[in-house]
Amino acid sequence: MFDICPHRWQTASKIFRVACHRLRAFKQVCEVMEMSEVKVGVIGCGMISVRHFQAYTSLPDVKVIACTDVVIERARQRATEFDVPHVFSDYRQMLQMEELDAVSICTPHAFHAPIAIDALKAGKHVFCEKPMATTANEAVAMIKAARENQKLLEVAIRTRFSPSVQLAKRLVDSGMLGKVYYAEGFIGGRRRIPGWGGSAFIRKETAGGGVVLDLGVYTMDTLLHILGQPKPVSVSAITSDLIGKSKEALVEGGWQWEVNDFEVEDFSAAFVRFEDGMAWVLKMAWAMHADSLGWTFILGDKGGLRLEPFELYRDEHGTMANITFPALPRPDSLATQISAFINAIKEGRTTPPTPPEEIMMTNVIIDAIYESARLGKEVACNIPKLD
Repeated sequence: MFDICPHRWQTASKIFRVACHRLRAFKQVCEVMEMSEVKVGVIGCGMISVRHFQAYTSLPDVKVIACTDVVIERARQRATEFDVPHVFSDYRQMLQMEELDAVSICTPHAFHAPIAIDALKAGKHVFCEKPMATTANEAVAMIKAARENQKLLEVAIRTRFSPSVQLAKRLVDSGMLGKVYYAEGFIGGRRRIPGWGGSAFIRKETAGGGVVLDLGVYTMDTLLHILGQPKPVSVSAITSDLIGKSKEALVEGGWQWEVNDFEVEDFSAAFVRFEDGMAWVLKMAWAMHADSLGWTFILGDKGGLRLEPFELYRDEHGTMANITFPALPRPDSLATQISAFINAIKEGRTTPPTPPEEIMMTNVIIDAIYESARLGKEVACNIPKLD
């Protein structure tokens, strides 16, 4: 039995720990260096999937090697269009492919969470179409799966990559608007109920909800992002399904849908209060008897701004000034976001370009909108704990 000096033992133990840490770091660097090509699979081959295929195939060192859809003919069609070698009708079979690095989820909304969780547990990075999930609790489960399996979870809120949204955030962050106290958001159109995909967008079982989930998520995240993630405390809201259930609403020039399948809301308006005293009004419409309900805008005590078309309002040199930005580019924001997601994988980052913890807050507001509309009164926002 050797008698080892405690000091020498502590020194040797410290050297061993440092060596192990450096070995792990070296292994991670090697894994990143070895990833010369990111191999992607697409789950769900409906209309939106085309834009995912196009974005991936436009990037260097990225290859879509598999796709899957419950309607196998759709998957085969995309495979032919984009030269994809492997086709499945069950996404679980695709997830068994060891060479697969990441997946895009382009399914109906109700399936986002379970498929994302399965993919993360299978060791795949996930790019999930919006909305993140149909409820905040589902969103939390997705985030926990990403953390536990040390994989990236990116949600396709492409508006974050819009030059106008990025400019608005820079202006707000700079203090140009002063203290923001009010904002309004509108998204939608006169007759744009999405009736394709076997009524997947308008049936409760597959969609989880209507225009609030489908389009409202964009406006909510845009305002949350620009305004620095304020904490919502309560919501008072209404929802309506009157036009979606009306056969007379099927007119020329509008999108078409199966009226008998319509089970979700086509319109919603919400008043949202925040912890810092700020308030929003949100207006979301798949269908209405109007061309527009206004713009998305933000008001502060030093200035205001409007998105699309972008304009800044200030008092300058003793007079009211309107500042326009006519040269803002309009790139393909989804392709930009997918490129950022791929770069994060290649570089071995531990956080995605868009933190899912922030996107989860849209589900918090959405939950409250549906609950307030159901009860007919203002309700508190329930923010789940992630720890």
